[in-house]
Amino acid sequence: MNRFDNPFHDLWVTEILAPNDFVKMFSPIIASDSEVLFGTGNVVIKGRQGSGKSMLLSLLNTRTRVAYSRSGQKYPAPNNYKSFIAAGVHLIRDNARIVASRLSEQPIEKRQHWAATTFADYINYILVQDLIANVKYLAEEQMVDGVLKDELPVTWTQKSKQVLTNKITSSPAWYDYLQGCHDFEQIEKKISSRITEYRKYFNFNVDELPPEVESTKTDIGEPAAALAEALRQSGVIPENTLVYLRIDQHEELYELERSSGNSNIFRQVINRALALRDGRVAYRVGTRHYAWNSDVSVWGSGAHLENMRDYSIVDIDEILKRHENASLGISFSDFATDVFHRRLTAYGFNIESISKEKLLNAVFGKTLTPTERAKIYAKEKPPLLNIPSNWSKEWKEALEKTWRTDPLDAKLGEVWLRQRKQQKEKIYLLSDLDKILTWKERAYWKKERNEAALVQIAGDAREMLIWSGERHIIDLSGWNILAFMTICRAIWAAWLRSTPDEELQKTSLPSIDMNKQVIGIYEASRIWAEKLREGTDGDKRLAFITAIGAWLSSAIRNDRALSNPGHTGFSLYKSEFEQSNTLTYLLKSCRDQGDLIESEHTTKSPDGMPRIKWYLNPLLCPYFRIPHVRTKEPIYTSTQELTDVLAGKNTNSKDRKSEDADPPVQSELFK
Repeated sequence: MNRFDNPFHDLWVTEILAPNDFVKMFSPIIASDSEVLFGTGNVVIKGRQGSGKSMLLSLLNTRTRVAYSRSGQKYPAPNNYKSFIAAGVHLIRDNARIVASRLSEQPIEKRQHWAATTFADYINYILVQDLIANVKYLAEEQMVDGVLKDELPVTWTQKSKQVLTNKITSSPAWYDYLQGCHDFEQIEKKISSRITEYRKYFNFNVDELPPEVESTKTDIGEPAAALAEALRQSGVIPENTLVYLRIDQHEELYELERSSGNSNIFRQVINRALALRDGRVAYRVGTRHYAWNSDVSVWGSGAHLENMRDYSIVDIDEILKRHENASLGISFSDFATDVFHRRLTAYGFNIESISKEKLLNAVFGKTLTPTERAKIYAKEKPPLLNIPSNWSKEWKEALEKTWRTDPLDAKLGEVWLRQRKQQKEKIYLLSDLDKILTWKERAYWKKERNEAALVQIAGDAREMLIWSGERHIIDLSGWNILAFMTICRAIWAAWLRSTPDEELQKTSLPSIDMNKQVIGIYEASRIWAEKLREGTDGDKRLAFITAIGAWLSSAIRNDRALSNPGHTGFSLYKSEFEQSNTLTYLLKSCRDQGDLIESEHTTKSPDGMPRIKWYLNPLLCPYFRIPHVRTKEPIYTSTQELTDVLAGKNTNSKDRKSEDADPPVQSELFK
């Protein structure tokens, strides 16, 4: 191994890998719960950044399928999937944003119509060009070794091309733009010329579009559907072949609409294509939650798309967090383990003697127990307990004695004595401790407070919090494979930086110690925090999450009785969240970008009113020194309090209701 052998250096490039490398790197686990992807209807693949949307769509790519066939590996699709060929547009790489570059030149009253028709036509011709390219590529590869010929034979002869030409030019889908083309090469040239004319115009190389382009703009989806049908009717592809049209990075249209101030035009155009439910083609759309959920209306009709009628959903985030028990479905742990194994294998690490299931543990080891971490924080330090002067000598001695062998248990003893019942009964004054029912018999009570107590111990000891080992790495990833890869890369980099060259040369597979992992995880968390600036409302989201992180961290550190160990998140009335204001907009933006994890909250308030709760993305927790586990009740708050938090005002936590209030002991009132 050398200093540059970091198998996670390229974080998430699976969708742009060469096909042969894709086969090595792609984890079929992510496809095992996505059978609908290979069906006949339209499918929308939703997920946060880095969840694997583009990776799944790349699985449909013809070059990928050829690579799988030649590798001898099973193509990760249902056993009886139908024959298909796919084409696609990547809205970032194909620069769909450029369509709006000259929109301001159009009269205001015509602007939306011009934007919709121009965008539709531009996307149509990119899809058509790519579908032709995929058919030709497969035909050429089948001439080499007959690859996929049993599944999808392509007949690409002069005769079939001429029949195809006649079918295409006679179709009304093109509005006579292809009239006069007498062979297929002329059709290809004409299609390429149209795309070039668009790009010349969008890039201000010419003052206007040619009249033959302006006067022959096509309806969204129609040209690709007409081409698909012509391919079947001409015998180029079998009659039963499905044609999938991939639209990746759909959220780019959401950003385009915001930046250009043009309502939801571009997404509505795509929605129209799906609403047609054209049996000649089926769409596969990759998007983020916010870009799809915020508008499913259809351009030109006022209607709305209907889930399970116009399209089906593959929600990657839900799939991966649905079943942590692998026997019930996909677990993120299985997915991450497979990705880790494939990365190391592809980079040539010698791991044949280690089973896949044990590989993460072999490299990162087991996560330390709370008791073990507390002992590392405490080291040989004197007891770091906040014992008031009026507590009995016997309690003070008992807790300090416990500290020497089990600092966490001693801390929990202090916490227990500070809680309401013990304060009311003045347990802290007793001298005979043998018969007292203490925290030691309350296993679940201790489990709920372990992580929060560790935050306090580490803070008092001025030590970095320890996150390390397989379990922590999986948990901090938050069901997101990009987060997992970010953590792995940072840990690996920290290990490489600190390991001498002579030791690297002797290492076939590292066993990375806790200290290197702590450094790497903090670095990954810092990177994730800096990423808050990216995307929509980046600066505002960064300011909000920074304020929220500091608020939650302070709540945990200052709650010396740990009456509220669940205060690593916060909760609002659903009705308050549904109001439209600056704060709720910011909350939604943070949720949409994956900064906050949102879920329904079963309230314990007497009013029974529906609530929603949020927690920071787990990978942000090390940066803000907040426990990543979710336990007990979050902070019951309001939009006004959150506004105050954002403004840097101190909020009055003393008045906050909790299951176990934390009144100060008498001696503390007069310190």
